[in-house]
Amino acid sequence: MAQQKIQLRKIRDFGDNLSDTFQFIRQEFKPLLTAFIFIAGIFLLANAIVAGLYNQQALGIFSALVKGVTYDESRYFSFLSLTYFSLLLITLLTLSAMRTIIAVYMHYYDENGTSPTPQQIWKGFARNILPIFIFSIIRFVVIIVGYIMCLAPGVYLTVVLMPFSFVIVNENASFGDAFTRCFDLIKENFWISLAIYLVAMLIFSIGSGIIGFVIGIITEAVSYFTTKKIDTGLPIVGALLNLIEYFFYIIFFVSAGLQYYTLVEIHDGTGLARRLENLGSNVHPDTNIEEEF
Repeated sequence: MAQQKIQLRKIRDFGDNLSDTFQFIRQEFKPLLTAFIFIAGIFLLANAIVAGLYNQQALGIFSALVKGVTYDESRYFSFLSLTYFSLLLITLLTLSAMRTIIAVYMHYYDENGTSPTPQQIWKGFARNILPIFIFSIIRFVVIIVGYIMCLAPGVYLTVVLMPFSFVIVNENASFGDAFTRCFDLIKENFWISLAIYLVAMLIFSIGSGIIGFVIGIITEAVSYFTTKKIDTGLPIVGALLNLIEYFFYIIFFVSAGLQYYTLVEIHDGTGLARRLENLGSNVHPDTNIEEEF
């Protein structure tokens, strides 16, 4: 018997969000992971390579400090190099790609009630990746300024601007409209949103940390018995941990997406209106119609 499709546009409490997050990932695991690897794979690979180079560079400086090697001050601050800023930029791009994929996937699922193919996701991805990436840079700068000014504004802005990618994809919003919409949606729902994001991030951190630790130990052990040097495998370990971390981000972004649909339902009631319109109707959406995002 086929599993019942999850209704995205409904009001969820804290427990419902976590339950539906894992249910959605479990039901959509294969098509979601396929689309994720197919589209975001190149970003993940590039990120892992740059992260490995940066880890190797930083490890060299750390080893020099431990051994007491004397360099001029510029040598010790060389970890803030082109490699570092390249890693920062490609990390923002990778996270933007992941946000876009999850947002487009859930939008198609919501509109059609079926799992999209990688080709269908690619159309929405290509249309939305640039504005979401630009918005991600702006969001990053705004949040950092908020944390510098005081911790509270940074936390507040982090929560408020979390659903921006879903707003852009689902509502075809401009930068200004997406920014305003995020503030409108969070009214009277800040604390529950904060709790959901914190727990989702905790689950992401613990899951990726445990698996990353095991893989790191195995990789470092193989490297040591091969080269007899304790630090040879560290750049490889860093790159692997980087990849694992991104795959676990799926949990966090799906949870954030479900909270977006909850906030929209509280604010607009679109899901309820849709169910009332379809009440008693045998008409189902044509799943062969290609969606424009």
